[in-house]
Amino acid sequence: MSTESTSPADDVAEVVLSVVAEVTGAGPHRLTDSFYDVGGTSLDAIRICLRVGRELGVDIAPETLLDSEDLAGFAAVVSAARDDRHEQDEWDARGSRDDRDGAR
Repeated sequence: MSTESTSPADDVAEVVLSVVAEVTGAGPHRLTDSFYDVGGTSLDAIRICLRVGRELGVDIAPETLLDSEDLAGFAAVVSAARDDRHEQDEWDARGSRDDRDGAR
């Protein structure tokens, strides 16, 4: 049994690679692969961004994938968006807690 833990960025990369493989019907892919080199189309980009967004709780525009040099670049943008989302959620929760405390 492995005691190694994976980082959130590794989790994002795993989701990205899995979704790209499922949507394109090819794989396995590497993070160094270009979206276009794996046969990705603009319709695939829409599908991938919707599925990655749904799985990770972020909004990612298809242009992000289409403009990324490789899948690692796309995964990095997704990871940053997820980090921003978690930070915003923490701020929102903290603000709600402060509102309740002020109402006492």
